[in-house]
Amino acid sequence: MTDTERLDWLDKQDGAALVSDDAGHWAVTFNGMQRVPSAPPEGIESFFWIEKEEWHYSVRDAIDRARADEEKRIGKRYDKENGSRAG
Repeated sequence: MTDTERLDWLDKQDGAALVSDDAGHWAVTFNGMQRVPSAPPEGIESFFWIEKEEWHYSVRDAIDRARADEEKRIGKRYDKENGSRAG
């Protein structure tokens, strides 16, 4: 997967946040909240809940893991809707 493909995928994810910590770890999370600005761009506060296993040593690894997790969720939802036990 190229970096362009990674960024294109991330750009299409509503509510995704690419987060780094002070130790150089990276995570992509969909778990968080923020006040919706009335007239963007505007300063806001954001809060994120990131599980231990979501932290990675590179941006690429964080995006790849989030993408794989999303594909698993979509596959399970598709299997459930179609009566399949696979996934």
